[in-house]
Amino acid sequence: MENFPLVSVIIPTHNRLDLVRRAVDSVLNQTYPNIEIIVVDDASELNVQNHLPKEPNIQVLRNEVNKGGCFSRNQGIKKAKGIYINFLDDDDIFFPEKISKQVECFKESADPKLGMVTSHALDERSGKLIRKFNRVQGNIYRDLLSYYAVSGIETMLFKAETIQKINGFDEQIPSSQEYDLLIRFSEYYTVDYVDEVLSKEFRSINQISLNFEKKMRGTKYLYQKHDSRFKEQGLLFWLKMKIKLRYLMFRFFVGKLFGEKWYRKLLIEK
Repeated sequence: MENFPLVSVIIPTHNRLDLVRRAVDSVLNQTYPNIEIIVVDDASELNVQNHLPKEPNIQVLRNEVNKGGCFSRNQGIKKAKGIYINFLDDDDIFFPEKISKQVECFKESADPKLGMVTSHALDERSGKLIRKFNRVQGNIYRDLLSYYAVSGIETMLFKAETIQKINGFDEQIPSSQEYDLLIRFSEYYTVDYVDEVLSKEFRSINQISLNFEKKMRGTKYLYQKHDSRFKEQGLLFWLKMKIKLRYLMFRFFVGKLFGEKWYRKLLIEK
């Protein structure tokens, strides 16, 4: 397998047996031949391991009490043996050539700092392209600081060493965990992208990206955490981000009033 470095796919799950089975199947159906799957069962009521295929490349970890997605992903990171890591939420899926095309992008790059390759994703409910920060290349640190939106974590294939260097996910942040991870990641590494749709996201009404109360708390936490990074970009940039925080708080408040349908229009391509 010298030409196919190991890829670790980490899937946290909690009480969603049908969905996690679908997610696992999408990884098993990859054209790329060298993948380990690490499912982290976050204290589900039923034993997840009993409901997954008995394959040698599937490993199931279990939290005895519910710890949340960030803790579960970090547990997967500790166990991962791959040169590359891809995170996959249990309600999302990969298309068959996802891993293969992104590994190839890494191989073709001459950039020694390249740490992540992203791609596009479809919204499962609408069938439309998700409009987020996914057609990106090079050093994205400053742009990422100001943009406050990223494509779903499943679109991103990371070099494992980059995730280990930044100590994985912040387990204290209520929301926007992926954005926080990428801010810390992009201080050190560059990115590239495959200009194709390689995954599909299911955005349920109750998921955290549409839980406006958590979104408000998470955004406030995030801006406080990275305030020094904003200041490093200059006074005008810092003031701009202060204004943006107020705008985001207002937008989430309006989202609480008008609900999911209005907010989803901001996320999906028309």
